[in-house]
Amino acid sequence: MPASKIAKTRKKISSCVPYNEEYPSRLLAFFDIAPFKITEVQKKDGTISLVETACELPTFEAFAKTLGTTRHMLKKWEEKYPAFAQAADKARDLQSDILIQNSLRGNYSASFAVFTAKNLLGWQDAKEEACSQPKALVVRWEK
Repeated sequence: MPASKIAKTRKKISSCVPYNEEYPSRLLAFFDIAPFKITEVQKKDGTISLVETACELPTFEAFAKTLGTTRHMLKKWEEKYPAFAQAADKARDLQSDILIQNSLRGNYSASFAVFTAKNLLGWQDAKEEACSQPKALVVRWEK
């Protein structure tokens, strides 16, 4: 399929869902979930063990799918509707918290957590400033 036809198809799909004022609250509800769940599992010897399972990390792509639209359309709504932009910022914070909580608890592999934080949340490695020459320390005693 030619690129121009794909772009037209994408435009038709995303434009068929008009913005609704309930979308900011729906977005927050979609992202405001417990980071993990704890389930009791009975072992063969009869003892109970607690098993912690990470939740499915909510994404803007998954939310867009529930509305029958695209992430690209959600971005347009963020630009046009301040209430949706504010809800999207809060949703990113919720998403970040889920990622952090599950990473700290060992529910996500370290490589997944780093990759996701950098690519999904825009995190970066801190850059150390190169120190070319240390500045001289001057100490003056005053009477």
